[in-house]
Order: sequence, then structure tokens, then C-alpha cells
Amino acid sequence: MMRKGHLSVPSGAGPFPGVIVLHDAFGLTGDVARQCAHLAANGYLAYAPSLYEGGNPRCVKQVFQGALKGTGPVFDRIAEARGALTARDDCTGYVAVAGFCLGGQFALIAGGRGLFDAAVVNYGLVPKDLDPLLTAPCPVVGSFGGKDTIVPVADVERYREALTAASVPHDIKLYPDAPHGFIQSHGDPYKTMIRVGGMHHVPEDAQDAWTRIFAFLDTHLEPEFVSDPGF
Repeated sequence: MMRKGHLSVPSGAGPFPGVIVLHDAFGLTGDVARQCAHLAANGYLAYAPSLYEGGNPRCVKQVFQGALKGTGPVFDRIAEARGALTARDDCTGYVAVAGFCLGGQFALIAGGRGLFDAAVVNYGLVPKDLDPLLTAPCPVVGSFGGKDTIVPVADVERYREALTAASVPHDIKLYPDAPHGFIQSHGDPYKTMIRVGGMHHVPEDAQDAWTRIFAFLDTHLEPEFVSDPGF
């Protein structure tokens, strides 16, 4: 069963590979809908579930605690979203997870647990202990900003080195002049808050990131490249 969220379906008969899109701290905004539509326009069945159950403050707190601990009900909701997508007749059964900011952190964690066939990590915080995330890792494409005041560059390099040491296929790119959130393009009322926080959309870097993302997904969501997703 698909819960509240954004679903974008490509044109054509399908079936299509899927992408679970994990939103940032603002929740299911118009930007999330645009990301799903962009994925669908490029041939991917995209579903963004709400990680906040009904906006319940207790649930919102649980989501942020899950980001810090790498555990909690939010990961059950992510797994449920994957199951709902693969149950559709128009899905090939091969599914990636993609996240932005808070969602990028969840994508990083979920991508290391054998739940998905590829992970798209956009400026997600890198946990101190990466070993638990390298037991059943999927291929990772990651985009980070060199002027990100939230995700340290040193952590990005540590993540890249860990993936390399574990022989995990990856494409991690640091955009030297990009801030946190550079791929997204939020409208009001979020735009003001984002700019106050030193974040803004960088069109040329965002376009390059999407080009890399689609090239990576086109490769790693093909059946001959994927492994047993663990379900």
C-alpha cells in the first residue's frame, strides 16, 4: 500500500526501474514533486513517501532521532515504500533510493544495508562509524558542496575512501563553490529560510549532478548489474 506522498510515472507502457525519493527536513514540498517529475521524465518510476506521519510532532522527533542513530521507524517506512513500489505492475523490481539533505543521510544509511540496488546521496551527513553501512552496500552516486557548512569536506573524503576500500562502485563528486542544498530549488516560504542559512540553488552544478545521477542509474539499475536486494 502506498501512503501519502508524491508519485510520478513515466510515459509509456513500462515496466520501469524505480526510485524512492527521500525529502529534506521541510517534508513533501513542491521541490520534492519536481524531483519526482524529473526522474519520471527520464524513465524512472519515482515515489516520495512522507517520512513524517501526518505531521505528528512525536513522529518528526523520531525521524530526526533516526537520522542521528541510524535506526528507528523511519527505516521501516523507507522499506515499506520500496515494497509498495516493487508491488506495482509497472515497476521492474529494481529500485534505487535518492535523498536530499536529511533524506540524503537516510539514503546513505539505507544504501548500505542491502535494501536498494543503488543510492543517490545528495549532501547527506556522513555518520562517524561507516562500518555498519558497508556490510551489504549498493553502488553510490553522491554530490556534495565544497562550501557546505553542514557536511564537512573531510567527511565526504572519508566516505569516498571507505567506499573505495570496500570496493563499492561509486561516483562521489565535490562541487568546490557549491553550498548545502545546491541541487534543490525551493519556493516560498522556504526560500527565505534557506538563504538565511547560506544555502541556494546552483543551476550549473545541479545540472551536472543530475547528468551524473542518470548516467549512474542507467548503468546500475540494469538487471545484469544488480544484486539480490535482500527481500
